[in-house]
Amino acid sequence: MRARFVLAGALLATVAAPAGATAATPALTAQAQAANAAFLAYAPAPPHGAGALCLVDTGVHANPDTTPGLLSATALDGGSGEDSDPQGHGTTMAMIAGAAGVGMVGAWPQLKIVSVRASSQPSPGQAPTFEFNNYWEGIQHCLEHQSLHIYAIDLALSSSIPPSPDQAQTMQSAVAQADANNVAIVAAAGNTPGPVEEPGAEPGILAVGASTAQPDQTSSGAEGSVCSFSANQGLTFYAPGCGLNEADPFTDQPNCCGNGTSQASAFTAAVLVALMSYDPSLTSKRAEQLLVSTATNGDLNAGAAFAADGLGSVVAAGNANIPKPPAASAPAPTAAAGAPRGPGSVALRVLRWHRGLLTIGIAQMPHGERLHVRLEFAHGARRVITRRSRLTIHTSRPRAVELRLVLGKADGPVLKVTLER
Repeated sequence: MRARFVLAGALLATVAAPAGATAATPALTAQAQAANAAFLAYAPAPPHGAGALCLVDTGVHANPDTTPGLLSATALDGGSGEDSDPQGHGTTMAMIAGAAGVGMVGAWPQLKIVSVRASSQPSPGQAPTFEFNNYWEGIQHCLEHQSLHIYAIDLALSSSIPPSPDQAQTMQSAVAQADANNVAIVAAAGNTPGPVEEPGAEPGILAVGASTAQPDQTSSGAEGSVCSFSANQGLTFYAPGCGLNEADPFTDQPNCCGNGTSQASAFTAAVLVALMSYDPSLTSKRAEQLLVSTATNGDLNAGAAFAADGLGSVVAAGNANIPKPPAASAPAPTAAAGAPRGPGSVALRVLRWHRGLLTIGIAQMPHGERLHVRLEFAHGARRVITRRSRLTIHTSRPRAVELRLVLGKADGPVLKVTLER
């Protein structure tokens, strides 16, 4: 049975920052702060060395953020381990988990990565494909690299197609084999509201849903809420999966607002590997239990899991090493009283539409200004006004998006963008 897999973190429309705009690499990502995991990026090295995460995905592209931790990149078909996805799904997962801090900071930059490309090598312009069999083949391939100290496997490619009874039985054998080798298996819960998708629905696998890293990334707007696209039925464990700080997998340039249960699973898997690296006596099942039992309202709380395992000193040391924000500089001279000031131009950071969710992010929102958004459709238009630099709109796919900053009654220049197909 061959089916096009689900890229649970796919970006269907992206816009680079305009010429002259620069995107800084945050020392603390939104996802790390939301999961109480900021300490991990600045924690001392584990006494016995860092363990590895095995990614069964679309491969990993070598860039400044992935190269330091990439131990191995192979493929089930015997070909190149390079990322076969034009949008760099596997590379993005590696960066969410362990980016070194060049374009972005991963959940645990000390993490080692073993990449197994389980997807096909597509023809130009086509998306790669994935079979259910590739899940257990990928697991077995990971276990063949146990000399690299693999503590967890991440299956971030989800599928809505159920396995046959024979496939389910073989998958269970692979999961049992991983458990016997003290290796946890984490999976994306799926990007469709409803039941957990495969392979996260299989027994013995920790399925991870997506919760917000930014208060404005859910339908309710409440911090800690489930992302609107995430699987949510029968699911009790979530990690940051919308409003994430990321970097482009090929240029390694910072960008914002990554979304997907793929990212949530990769972040969780990295925290799990870190936990087992600092406490090598942990079994994989006990490490999973620590993450789940210490979650805050179902959301990953890395600091609480470490503290519950007696590793509060690691949390304290990491937090003490977090870079302090630079001292505030003297304010720039302002215009003379009464002098008119017009609004600036829009510096667009991100524009994405996926499954009815349009995400817009601009570089900054100057004090007192508002962002006017006009969505153009084939038969009409819709307007939204906000004071936020990031917003999410539930809408059908617009033909074009028009952005303008407004100060009082003064309009700034218009930026009009057409979403790519």
